[in-house]
Amino acid sequence: MKVKDFYKKFGKRLKDLRLEANITQEDLAEIVGVATKTVSYWENGHNPITLNKIPLIARALNIPIYKLFVFLEDDEKAADKDYITLLQAKTGQELETLFNVIKELQKIK
Repeated sequence: MKVKDFYKKFGKRLKDLRLEANITQEDLAEIVGVATKTVSYWENGHNPITLNKIPLIARALNIPIYKLFVFLEDDEKAADKDYITLLQAKTGQELETLFNVIKELQKIK
């Protein structure tokens, strides 16, 4: 998956989850500590999200962090399964990306 595609898929997922949680862009921006325009840019795949904002977003949406990274319909069905089953369904490149994100999230204090 190309970086640009990742941003677009992440943005769509973020928007879908935000709408499910019935939270406006303005509300999410305030909770996360960014401008409303930044949330819009994230949702449209124009800007990368800063890793330290991911836990704040997940908390605001009342979801586990991994759900932000479930992009495909099949993944959404698998998202409620245990983590092992979810990880077994991923390709090597997808796992590498996921593990890199997890490593960066672990650095956030």
